[in-house]
Amino acid sequence: YVVVGVLGFVGSTSLPEVEQVSAVALVAAIVFFLAVGGYAAVAFTIESRRTRGITRRRMAAVSVGAFLFIGAVVVLFLGQLLLDDPSGTRAVGQLAALLAGAAFFLGFVPPTWIRRAWREPDLRAFLERSIHLTREPDERRLVLELGRMAADAFGASGAALGLADESRGILRWANQHGWDEYGSDEFVGGQAFTEQRRIVALDAEQADPEHAEAYRTSSAHTIIAAPVTSEHRRLGALAVYADRAPIFVEDDLWLLELLADQSAVVLEARELTAHLSEIRAREDATRLKEEFLSAAAHDLRTPLTVVLGQAELLERRLQRDPEARIDPAGVARLTREARRLRDLVTDLLDVQRLDQARAVMDLSPVDLRDVLEEVRLRYVEHEVALRVTAPAAPMVASIDRSRIEQTIDNLVDNALKYGAEGEEPEVRLEADGEEAAISVIDHGIGIPEAERDRIFERFFRASNAHSITDTGIGLGLYICRRIVEEHGGRIEHLPTPGGGSTFRFTLPLVAAAHVAAAAAPDEAPAVGRDGWGIPLTADATIDG
Repeated sequence: YVVVGVLGFVGSTSLPEVEQVSAVALVAAIVFFLAVGGYAAVAFTIESRRTRGITRRRMAAVSVGAFLFIGAVVVLFLGQLLLDDPSGTRAVGQLAALLAGAAFFLGFVPPTWIRRAWREPDLRAFLERSIHLTREPDERRLVLELGRMAADAFGASGAALGLADESRGILRWANQHGWDEYGSDEFVGGQAFTEQRRIVALDAEQADPEHAEAYRTSSAHTIIAAPVTSEHRRLGALAVYADRAPIFVEDDLWLLELLADQSAVVLEARELTAHLSEIRAREDATRLKEEFLSAAAHDLRTPLTVVLGQAELLERRLQRDPEARIDPAGVARLTREARRLRDLVTDLLDVQRLDQARAVMDLSPVDLRDVLEEVRLRYVEHEVALRVTAPAAPMVASIDRSRIEQTIDNLVDNALKYGAEGEEPEVRLEADGEEAAISVIDHGIGIPEAERDRIFERFFRASNAHSITDTGIGLGLYICRRIVEEHGGRIEHLPTPGGGSTFRFTLPLVAAAHVAAAAAPDEAPAVGRDGWGIPLTADATIDG
């Protein structure tokens, strides 16, 4: 108001009266106002860019007022100095002075309705963002984000949310690296929590001298704090601080309580969400157990029934005639079902070992061509001619050989089970950058596209596999995935052109220094030597 009065006096002064003032004095006054007022205007502009929320808007209003004030002074003084009739410049200067006064009023003492209008965007952002924070798994990040948003809503230097642990009588305050724990009655925030009321500390160091150093370090000169409660639960305290008192006014206490209540809602919602997730996890675990018991009971019962029936039949025959000739077909059936039963039990044990990361224990550099040759010869013994394709050069990986053979066996068994009748599966070994890729290909029933993402889950069977009687317990592909992942590789399913399935998994290749060790004379011969029976100088296909 003083500024407006001075400018009004200058603007209303007549030319004869101004003539009593020397031109030098007017020029000096103009320079003074430009220097001092310009410095103030620039300082407020810079400060408005550094702050946030309502403080930024208030600083911007003061900055605009400072520029208008300078303009009004310069226009009025220049008009009186240079013009014979300064009535035009006088009107412009008075208008600028009036606008400057209004801008200063909005910046320093804005009305309540304007403050609330300016806060509305930040408050809406707080409410909208806090809804999504209920799914934040990291409690520390949740607390830090709530504090940051509260500071934005006030345009304050910062804010902190302390979580109560009443069993230990402490409040936990989050920082960028972890948690700070203090007594529940320490600091201004602790006092608000203990007394369960709002607290305003215009000079925090004087109000709480015990922690004056901490306040100075955080530039927390003025602090307002409120308890965070939900019904009858005391959850913590919210403290907002600034480096100067004029940031806050009486109306801010209403906003502080609103943000504290919303923080309580977020904390309780997150707790309920975590509890719900825990319940769902238990339900999933229960469902998996039920699926396991159902699948295990069904799949184990079939071979057990055959084994028991065949054994009882042999027992009755021997009771009737101890010298009776043993039925070779019955013994073969008994052996086949016993092996099937063994494989099912082995799968169940493998799942447990893999889940406990105890399945892959003996890693050593091995030429993958030797592994494929071992698998091929084993199937030859059972009159299955695998088509194996491998490169001529060694491909050495650090593997648990028995586990990788088990993986290939599982994939080949699936290919035989679900492949086209009379067409043997194909196994390929090829380089893929710094990895080796092994593919098992069949041209059978394939897997529906909608189910390809689930085929590596435990107990999952494709919907088109129900026509196959010997489908197993539904753990083979899950075991393959876990073994490959334990080796640092990955496995995927690809549709085979023309129908069928291609299962492809990769293994990291080891450095060239290990190749010589893998191909040492005391180990199994590599591809291209006697183990394959033919020389190889380029990629070749070997039919069993």
